[in-house]
Amino acid sequence: MVGLLECPLKAITGFPCPMCGMTRSFIHLVQGDVSGAFYYHPLFWVIIILILLYIISLKKVGIKKLFKNKFWWIGVSSLFVCVYFIRMMALFPEKAPLDFNFEAFLPGLWQIFTM
Repeated sequence: MVGLLECPLKAITGFPCPMCGMTRSFIHLVQGDVSGAFYYHPLFWVIIILILLYIISLKKVGIKKLFKNKFWWIGVSSLFVCVYFIRMMALFPEKAPLDFNFEAFLPGLWQIFTM
């Protein structure tokens, strides 16, 4: 993708990561395009909540404990993985941000060896 930093995983493997589309999602959100933000990553709002909770946790001990709870992070991670698989089934490999990068390192290497 031209103009934005590309996901390192996508640049190497060609496959998008569970966070792919997050930057474009926030760009659309800042521009007031909430539906565009949801399209590019439907969990952008989770990041906002996590940032707000972190700021609150600097003053509140109870919320600080939340950030140390492994089950909290397993739940958040599971949410991202589930949404990733749903998005992959719906968008991969043609639609951005979950399109396949044929110009990535490993696909390029594969083309060299299969010529």
